[in-house]
Amino acid sequence: MKKTAAPSTTTRSTSGTTRSSKNAGRHSPASGPSAANAPLPNQSVTVLPPHRRSPPHPSPPPPSPLLPPSSYPAYHPRIPPVRHRSPAEMVDQITPPPPTLSSQAPFAAASTPLPNVKPPLKARSKAPFVILGLGVYALTGYGAYLFYTVRNLPPQPAEISSVRHQSDLSHVYDNIAKDYDSKIGWSEFWMGLPLLRRALGKRLEGDVLEVSAGTGRNIKYYPVKKCSSITLVDTSPSMLDQARKNFRERYPKYKNARFVLQKAEAPIPSPSGQGYDTVIQTMGLCSHNSPVALLENLESLCKPEGGKIILLEHGRSHYDWLNKVLDYAAPKHAETWGCWWNRDIEGLLKESGLQVDKITRYYMGTMYWIEASPRRQKKSG
Repeated sequence: MKKTAAPSTTTRSTSGTTRSSKNAGRHSPASGPSAANAPLPNQSVTVLPPHRRSPPHPSPPPPSPLLPPSSYPAYHPRIPPVRHRSPAEMVDQITPPPPTLSSQAPFAAASTPLPNVKPPLKARSKAPFVILGLGVYALTGYGAYLFYTVRNLPPQPAEISSVRHQSDLSHVYDNIAKDYDSKIGWSEFWMGLPLLRRALGKRLEGDVLEVSAGTGRNIKYYPVKKCSSITLVDTSPSMLDQARKNFRERYPKYKNARFVLQKAEAPIPSPSGQGYDTVIQTMGLCSHNSPVALLENLESLCKPEGGKIILLEHGRSHYDWLNKVLDYAAPKHAETWGCWWNRDIEGLLKESGLQVDKITRYYMGTMYWIEASPRRQKKSG
């Protein structure tokens, strides 16, 4: 009978091993940690062929050269034993000890707000918005009232702005001299006139002449250290006395000041006899009965070479509707303040022939900053 081949599975007995158990344990992998899985004596072991064996498991990655596995610290959690406490100990644990200075310091530092932490926003008050709304409402209503009032003003004669038809009311200043500064102080403040007066004072130097000085509202801006002499002229004795008082109180050590009571159209000799280096006037053309003659006299009083004339005046505006208001209120304003505020200032300058170097107008054209100089006289030869 033909013999069949033995199956591919091979079974061997452990009893026929020729090696001793001592040598097997030394070279066999069963002697390692997996000795519990080693075959027992007299137990058969089935060895599978290579094509039926499972793929080998991937080997673990090699340890990092920077930190070998043997240097990893072993973690052994330590659980404290449970100890039963008495009620007295539990009360002592719950009740904190009284605070001390050393214990309060960390809390004080911790209570300091961080720089990046913003405090909560407080509710804003509505009062400013209410006041602003009322102000806008009042201005709107007042503006509408002025618009309709100006629109319905009766027409005034053209001669109302002519100097020839305006009466001389310079005597009014004697009656209002005592309270003049207090009455017009706030109105000038809101119009910004102190800023213009200050700018005017910075231009003064040498022998200074101020005509129509009034109560001396420019005195506080005088640079007395730059002035060789100061001469103030006015036609009202009450106004001039007030100016003298204000000057002595502010500059008690200054000795080269004169106060002349006369008309500005008349000759006013200078202390040096050669004319004045700076001639100024503020709000004067509106109150003089002959403003053209006044301007011609200022030119003759100024030094022909290097002298300068600076005027700060008010008069007619750029806008016809505002000129209409000025013309309508001019007679009443002149009776109260002695000032005709609707005069054509530029027309008066052209009529006088004064050499005007610069004109700047403010407040819708009603305020004039004028810089002029004497005309050069032709040399006879």
